[in-house]
Amino acid sequence: MKRTIVLLLLFLLVFEWSAAQRDSVLVCDVKFKTSKYDNGHAGSGFLVKYHNKVFVCTAKHVLFFAKTDLMKTISLGDDLVSWSFVSKKNPNVKVSAGELINEDKTELLVMPPKGDWLVFATNAEIPRGIHLFDVRADTLEIGERLYFMGYPYGSKSPIKVEGRFQGYTQTGNLSLDVPTGTYGGCSGGPVFDQHGLLVGLVSMGYVDQETNAMVFEPASTDYFKSIVRM
Repeated sequence: MKRTIVLLLLFLLVFEWSAAQRDSVLVCDVKFKTSKYDNGHAGSGFLVKYHNKVFVCTAKHVLFFAKTDLMKTISLGDDLVSWSFVSKKNPNVKVSAGELINEDKTELLVMPPKGDWLVFATNAEIPRGIHLFDVRADTLEIGERLYFMGYPYGSKSPIKVEGRFQGYTQTGNLSLDVPTGTYGGCSGGPVFDQHGLLVGLVSMGYVDQETNAMVFEPASTDYFKSIVRM
């Protein structure tokens, strides 16, 4: 009996350790032919499995930090060398982005972007240890606890922040009540529920200068689902 308990405890410890080692959020490492435009942390990103396909995602507005002077639309142009989603825990673990699914040379790169998702296909085997999110199908409930993850600039470890769902904005984004903080660099990170199901992507966030309250409005998964069905 004692041996069974010891083995069970060991199993739980190993499970918790391995789960802790999984990368739920990565950073965008973008390289161009002209190296002055390179950015080793343009934003955060993650992988999602949907309809038996794996996509790698970040925020569309991350292009403001990963572009050449000639890039004016939602298109990577001819100067891009590589766009990689890299583990900060182990820089040798990374996912190379494939085709930009929602490339649109007619859509101007402006703020706020329409549907703040940048969705890439994956064309290589996914390294072990990288988490794949599943998309939540059920409707969100007001007051429900949600979480987001991301890498703030200069941080070697990701943050996980809890918030409460307050409803939808007029543009269809989520509205979350989260603690006031400095979240620069987290753009493109995953937003998920208590069960780890994906509900959105870190998009717009700022401190209201009049109320000093945090305005946090992640992009919902609606745009993502419409893009991958095309």
